Amino acid sequence: MLSSACQDTIRAAVWLSTKEIGKFYRIQEISESLELPYHFLSKSLQKLVHAGILVSLRGASGGVSLSKPASEITLLSIIDAVDGSVFFDTCVLGIGDCEAEKPCALHAQWDVWRQEMLEMYSAMRLSEITDDVILRKVKRI
Repeated sequence: MLSSACQDTIRAAVWLSTKEIGKFYRIQEISESLELPYHFLSKSLQKLVHAGILVSLRGASGGVSLSKPASEITLLSIIDAVDGSVFFDTCVLGIGDCEAEKPCALHAQWDVWRQEMLEMYSAMRLSEITDDVILRKVKRI
């Protein structure tokens, strides 16, 4: 449901949240660790910098770091930064003129699911996923 760019960016944010707070990590290190293309990840992480989720530092000791504790970062904030609100604002079937006045066959059910997903992503903190990684409930990021 989320774009692959968004999924990979969430993985990178989780990776950062398992590391030392306040230390900067090179995007090359993150991309190699997660086996993601460097340029692709770099563009996605730049969106998190613009959204205030990450901070970046140029230079030899530069890289990216979380701008605040993982417990203060919601999944919705990452999704908004990478994919925008398109996922939540468009027809699930991709029908361009689907709206309340002219709904598609799934419109009413999609409204319910969309609201549930918005609530879930708003409530889910990056730290909750990090805890699962640390406790090894998740095999790999």
